[in-house]
Amino acid sequence: MRAALESMAYYTSPRGGAPAPYLVTQRSLLLELITAGAVYAPDSGRLCSPGWVFVHRAGEKTVWRTAPTAHYECLTAAWESAHVVRHESWPRAFRWLNPETAVTFAHEMLHAFHHTEVDREILGDLLWSRLRFELDRFRRQESRADIPSRVSEVMAYIDKHFAQTLNMDILANHVGLSASHLHARFREFVEMTPHQYVIRRRMQAARHRLATSMAPIKRISADVGYANTESFCRAFKQHFGMTAAAYRRKYMIYR
Repeated sequence: MRAALESMAYYTSPRGGAPAPYLVTQRSLLLELITAGAVYAPDSGRLCSPGWVFVHRAGEKTVWRTAPTAHYECLTAAWESAHVVRHESWPRAFRWLNPETAVTFAHEMLHAFHHTEVDREILGDLLWSRLRFELDRFRRQESRADIPSRVSEVMAYIDKHFAQTLNMDILANHVGLSASHLHARFREFVEMTPHQYVIRRRMQAARHRLATSMAPIKRISADVGYANTESFCRAFKQHFGMTAAAYRRKYMIYR
């Protein structure tokens, strides 16, 4: 996206919501980030609290209704839709996973827009990119919503304990399934085996350590669950197509 923000403002509704919705013009793409109170989504009627983001294209109406004794507040930002690339990929609504961070970010953007001399093209790119980042996080979390609870519970257990000794019996016993049944369900819904998921989590942790610390590779290997450094190095190269040392050289500038 390479277009300056057309406008940015902050709206506080009266009790019961806005008097009427705003109709988005033909040349604008408008985003609303709820920062306080709660408002009904324009399509589903869901009551949405701080952290929800609404995307309105030309001809669509903004949020405006809430409970009779309640109100809502939101950051509004608009771009000229003719200059926005890929805006059709936005959903009508999504949720910023950390509402407190969303509120802080909204007020930082407002201050930068109205009280500083930050270039509006830069500011627009920052706001756009951060919202895209939060949308990606939301979609990844939503993708787990259709996974059966016991499979999801195993994934969460691996996320927390990947550095420990894990095998199918340990994971299956954790959720009260047979090893064969868990293996089959995991492959069906996660599209990999539990063992492959463990390896992926270990590799993710390892590459972060390699790029952010000068800890010896042997220590990193042990910290992510490998008793044998050679096994770790072999798995790392197979996973990323380069050695652990080469990964560190590529991403850590100051060594």
